[in-house]
Amino acid sequence: MYHKQYLLRRLTGSLGKILNVAIEKMTPFQVFENYLEREGLKINERKFDKINKFVELLMKKNKVLNLTRIVSEEEVWVKHIFDSLIPIRFLKLEKGMCIMDLGTGGGIPGIPMAILYPSINFVLVDSVQKKVDAVKEFADELGLRNVKVINARAEELGSNPVHRDQYDIVLARALAPLPILIEYGVPLIHLYGYVVAYKGPDYIEELARSVNAIVKLKAEQPRVFHYKLPSGMGERTIICITKKHVTPDTYPRRTGVPKKSPL
Repeated sequence: MYHKQYLLRRLTGSLGKILNVAIEKMTPFQVFENYLEREGLKINERKFDKINKFVELLMKKNKVLNLTRIVSEEEVWVKHIFDSLIPIRFLKLEKGMCIMDLGTGGGIPGIPMAILYPSINFVLVDSVQKKVDAVKEFADELGLRNVKVINARAEELGSNPVHRDQYDIVLARALAPLPILIEYGVPLIHLYGYVVAYKGPDYIEELARSVNAIVKLKAEQPRVFHYKLPSGMGERTIICITKKHVTPDTYPRRTGVPKKSPL
């Protein structure tokens, strides 16, 4: 585990000002706990230790395998860990749910969420086998029994009865433009499940280009939520798209077509 003062300095940045707390009198866990409580979330020290271990594993593996372009500890905590967890306040998570993290990369946001919610099942998906192998290692080392990692393309899963219409939520972070995500994700969720797209502040044009996909996939109009990352590291947008009718059998189209010819 990182040295206390080093972690406080690198992890929190201006977090003390945001929270109006004297961080020098707090442990790293207390700082993290305090921040999540401000967002309406709870965490215990055991889960914090697991998240901290995940950060260590991710950064170590990233030296030999390109899992993330973010290389500083502070940015990993803010732009990966906080950014994974803050949107939970907009979601209705319940025990027994099944959530897919589509295009998980290095295990973000699936692994931090799985640590926080051990009673929810997570399926982490990536099309790159080396990334899948790395995330499997992370899940094993962290003892995450609620995590399954698979190597597959979204179009293949959406046409597979084992996965089609099976998920409560599909998460997609930094995977593809929204019209493509809708075609990838909506076939995977059951009725009244929803696709959750992590986006930046400039989402309006992307949302406008998604109208045709929303209509053809028979989804409801998106709900949009905004939040800010700590330490002044940017603004983010969460777009939630609910499935209100059975997805037509023609979607998703065959592998590669949604990307080449978005709806």
